[in-house]
Amino acid sequence: MKVALISSADYDPNTGVSGTRIAFRDALRELGVQADTYFMDDLKSFSGGLTDKVLFPWKVAWNKMKWNDYDVIDVASGDGWVLSSMRNRPTTVFSSHGLEHLAHHELLKESKNGHVNLSWKYPIYWGGFRLWEVAKSIKMSDVSIFLNENDKKYAINHFKVNPKSVYIVPNGIPDYFIGREFTRKRGDSKSIKIVQIGSYIQRKGIKYTSEVMNELLQKYPNIELTFLGTGCNRETVYQDYIPEVRDRVKVMEKYKHSELPELLEHYQINLFPSLSEGFGKTLIEAMACGLAPITFETPGPLDILTNMHDGLVVPRRNKELLRNALEKLINQPALLYDLQVNAYHTAQKYSWNQAAKQRLTVYENAIEVR
Repeated sequence: MKVALISSADYDPNTGVSGTRIAFRDALRELGVQADTYFMDDLKSFSGGLTDKVLFPWKVAWNKMKWNDYDVIDVASGDGWVLSSMRNRPTTVFSSHGLEHLAHHELLKESKNGHVNLSWKYPIYWGGFRLWEVAKSIKMSDVSIFLNENDKKYAINHFKVNPKSVYIVPNGIPDYFIGREFTRKRGDSKSIKIVQIGSYIQRKGIKYTSEVMNELLQKYPNIELTFLGTGCNRETVYQDYIPEVRDRVKVMEKYKHSELPELLEHYQINLFPSLSEGFGKTLIEAMACGLAPITFETPGPLDILTNMHDGLVVPRRNKELLRNALEKLINQPALLYDLQVNAYHTAQKYSWNQAAKQRLTVYENAIEVR
């Protein structure tokens, strides 16, 4: 089989969408599939900004003759709607990296709560036409792949697609996270180090983290908070933290993904208060390194975790319960250890090899449908 994985993301193995596409490409190749990736740099006309985002689905369709060499065209998000609408096209697969419609709903809630200011331009493209493109891509593709049960149900109920053409295929984590020695010990540290991994943006729940952690950092002098992969400098983060606690708030703007296991070695808790999440790769990566997760009750994490077994799950935007969950792990070393053990074992089943096998089965089904 020959597969093209296409996305309008920029090529960067250390970022979410791009890194996921590259990982699937490599894992499919190990299964004997001839898989290739194409990103914005391969199809852009200008500098890769919003104009190219708008043009990208048309550029994908414009290259239709090129895709005829492939058995399956796997296109991320709303980038495949033009190609999927054409006659005599190859088999097309819609791939979600987190359904934009649900992220849009959460963003509107944040705007209503005064946590984010949306530009007047937002409803025109990201909150308007882009959502239409995503829905159109789902409807016109032969099959659709989602990352969690909630996204799948939303697509079936709102876009009226055939349930038999909709699949869930989870992401994986690299081999250097799988099978690592579990080195945690019950109550082995008097200090508690908490980490939040990912972009420092409102969708990742940074407002709720700062309001809770400003209080807890003052109350508990033995805890620290670190942000990894913020994509912004420490001064931007420090604006959300009072001067008295900033010496215990660490910021790392970027990191090399292969170095993440070493970076997480001395942390005990992974704070994951994301408001919208298709899957949560960093959540599982931290679990594989022996960290106990605390997450909002968000689609994606809910398909991964079981509350009080391998993590703590808190209702979205509930700052009081988020604070209680953190204090529970700060003050109950036995519970912290049990969650770390179970989280470690849960993470072991999420290999890219297993994810690629499931994806390959979907491709074979898509060809039959086509």
